[in-house]
Amino acid sequence: MKKLGFRTKTFLSQIFLFLLFLAVAVPIVKHSFLRILISSFDSDSKELIEEIQKTPRFSQVRELLSGVRAHIFYEVSLYDEKGNLLYEELLPGQKTESGTPPEVLKALQAKSSFTIEPSTTFQKKFVFLASSFSYQGKAYVLRCGFPYGPIEGFTEEFSRWFFMGCVIAFLFFTALTAGIFRRLHRPIHQIIAAIRLYREGKPEKLPEMLADPLLAQDSDFQKLTDMMLSLYDQVQQNIEKITLEKQEKEAILESLVEGVVAVDASMIVRYVNFAGSKMLGMPKRHLLGKSFPNVGPTVLLFQKSYDLLRSCQQHASVLTDSVEIDSGKKVYLDLIAAPKQQETGAIIVFQDKSSQHRVLEMGKDFVANASHELRTPITIIRGFAETLQDIPDIPQEMLHDIVEKIVRNCQRMDSLVKNLLTLADVENIPLSNYQECDLGCLLENCKEMTSAIYRDAEIILEEPKDPVFAFVDPHLLELAFANLLDNAAKYSREAPKIYISLEKEGHEAKITIRDQGIGIPPQDVDHIFERFYTVNKAHSRKLGGAGLGLSLVKTIIDKHDGAIAVSSTLGIGTTFTVRLPCI
Repeated sequence: MKKLGFRTKTFLSQIFLFLLFLAVAVPIVKHSFLRILISSFDSDSKELIEEIQKTPRFSQVRELLSGVRAHIFYEVSLYDEKGNLLYEELLPGQKTESGTPPEVLKALQAKSSFTIEPSTTFQKKFVFLASSFSYQGKAYVLRCGFPYGPIEGFTEEFSRWFFMGCVIAFLFFTALTAGIFRRLHRPIHQIIAAIRLYREGKPEKLPEMLADPLLAQDSDFQKLTDMMLSLYDQVQQNIEKITLEKQEKEAILESLVEGVVAVDASMIVRYVNFAGSKMLGMPKRHLLGKSFPNVGPTVLLFQKSYDLLRSCQQHASVLTDSVEIDSGKKVYLDLIAAPKQQETGAIIVFQDKSSQHRVLEMGKDFVANASHELRTPITIIRGFAETLQDIPDIPQEMLHDIVEKIVRNCQRMDSLVKNLLTLADVENIPLSNYQECDLGCLLENCKEMTSAIYRDAEIILEEPKDPVFAFVDPHLLELAFANLLDNAAKYSREAPKIYISLEKEGHEAKITIRDQGIGIPPQDVDHIFERFYTVNKAHSRKLGGAGLGLSLVKTIIDKHDGAIAVSSTLGIGTTFTVRLPCI
């Protein structure tokens, strides 16, 4: 029996693999396409759930669902956590199903579920999607249905087109393969000899010889194929590996926040990332391919970097150092130099530690300021207490004055501690505290509280015709506005006159609080929101202030994604403007 040739075997193998591919791929593609279509409807269902969760009232959920059926789904139903039907939107003539559908029960356990089953009313299959979700602390299930017929038809049509495309691709690939075999089928000994010489690097025109169409065909083509593929794969793999490794290393180094500079044994810069050039204050083009300078924009940094790169190569060990740069704003850098293998150079890494130093300095300042503010009233209370102890028969008038000062300083300490605790708590506001709030009513409450404390104060509140609502923590926001009104009243020379205005600008609520008080000096305006900062310490201490009120206000406004600004003129008054996102 005559043996089959190489090309015949290849052709039969291609046909077998193609048929095997179709037998496996077509069902998989058909199933995958069906899953993609159902996933698309599932995405629409999840978007609808997100809209439901944004709806503030359950009564509005029914209005939302009543309008969605005609646009997206044919059937929409809503069930509670026990599987009871709460709402449904059906096709004309469609009947309500008895009992809880199985996909709803599955969704309550596994978040989502879908089934394909005949409709109880129409003689055709429907796809039912059920997804569970949480709304106002309760579990619900949204069930959406749509006909399966169009999906099934679309899937079958896609499968037919996929089959036709595979057939066309197979015919094209077969024709291309036949042409390649016909062109490259050449005498085995001549090709092997040529390849051997080519691998040794002797001939230079091997590609032209292999492309010669006049060479005779031979059955030893397999040897040529093996040698060519071996050589080509080896070269190609090495090139791809080197290229990929280079790209990965460069991508990693460029993404680092640390600066990296690599030099060779001659101190020539071979690589520098973006962060490194930025920290050194020199562009890459002035560093790459040139000797690492020991003098630059920051002399101390360049000198230490140069010395570290030299020393780590000489001692073959990792060396570290640090440098403080003061160019208007202090920068603290840690330097780490390590030698490369086989004495081929060194690498230095710059780590910016400025933020850690600033945090430490802020902590020290905070402790110092808090200690100072607490020490002052404690010292006063202790002094008056010792006076009471040393003078048993103190006059009644003096006793009354001393007790009043002790009480005032105790209140000052109590206010300071409360503000510090509030500042700490503001950083951890739970989302459960946020609610829809009428800003006009909130400002009215603040106005009444301030009027009760400062009975001679005239407070005028201007509100828009339509209410302005925002999603906020009403207690904290009330505390912030009360602080602003309290400051406006305290820092007025005569009977306080305060103007409050509320207006809506686009998607923001603008609240303005304007007084006719003593004003703030221009040099202090930029610092009034800092903790423990007071414009006039003597005046503030007299009024019981510790410099935390406005800091607390700004922290509360920031936590509500808002902004606060101030403008002031000495002797005329101060205006605080608060902007908050509104509903």
